[in-house]
Amino acid sequence: MWYPNPWHQIVHTTLKPKTLAIVEAGLIGITSGLAVLVIKYGINWVGTWRIELAYFYPAGLILPLMGGIGGFLAGFLVERVAPETAGSGIPQVKAVLAHVPVALDIRVAVVKLLGGILALGAGLPLGREGPIIQVGAAL
Repeated sequence: MWYPNPWHQIVHTTLKPKTLAIVEAGLIGITSGLAVLVIKYGINWVGTWRIELAYFYPAGLILPLMGGIGGFLAGFLVERVAPETAGSGIPQVKAVLAHVPVALDIRVAVVKLLGGILALGAGLPLGREGPIIQVGAAL
């Protein structure tokens, strides 16, 4: 069998299929967990920065302005870089599980990660569960 690089050959010939599946599942879990931490701490960092700015400048000006800027930047990423990241992300993952061809790749993960951090950290009233699920599925 042909392998794209020597590591693939070593892994596929050394490990049994069940062991390989367990290793892959573990790596997926670790990677998804790290992505969740990036989202969580990124949202917290942007949100803290937004609140700290509201202490030094008029909150009635800063808070809506930050929400608008965060929403604009997140929307720009979705519109220009990865339109398939629009929405919560859960329907896209359900479609993939139903074998419907939907783009779930590293570009989707990065845009969803950054867009979620910008939008949620800026104070938009959204949940972080959908982006987390789509990022985990894309990774």
